[in-house]
Amino acid sequence: MATARRGSTRGGVFSPRSRTSDVVADAVLLATGAVRSTVKNLLIVRALRDRADFDEPWWHSAVAREFELLAVENEADATRLEGVRTAAKKKQGRALHPADFRARDAPVLKRRMRILRKIATRLRELATDEDAVRALVEEARQNALHEITTARHDPSPRAARDPEERAAGLALLADDLAALAASAADPVSPPSAEPS
Repeated sequence: MATARRGSTRGGVFSPRSRTSDVVADAVLLATGAVRSTVKNLLIVRALRDRADFDEPWWHSAVAREFELLAVENEADATRLEGVRTAAKKKQGRALHPADFRARDAPVLKRRMRILRKIATRLRELATDEDAVRALVEEARQNALHEITTARHDPSPRAARDPEERAAGLALLADDLAALAASAADPVSPPSAEPS
């Protein structure tokens, strides 16, 4: 567990500087959760809206592509920070706003770049790990199936569970619809000019 390691060697979960390995592990955990959630949502949409069958090889390829896209994004951020770091090394004094990096920020920027590249490497490793991809797709599929069956078989919490209460609600709805139909059928009469 990442928090236990941090606490034992750094003096607590909220210590001023986290270990690089912990930051990378946390970022990969978040990325994996995001990919799993995206796959689950897309599975639901494809099943219900598109009536598409589950095509396991397609999903494995899609997950690998998503991990690769996230890796490319992290590398692009690292490359962008290289330029920021180069410019920051030439600037002395205090920052004028949060994105105004100065020479003293160069080591922090270098660490960020290193972390981003390690995250990209780890995401690429996940993209090529067939067991990890298979497990992620299977878990997302199970989550999607659970969500679909729960939504289809569980009534809304707002729905009346008592048959008499439901009948009364439907009767009120029928009365409202009849009144609406009657008002639409009557010609609009001019408002009365009686003083109140």
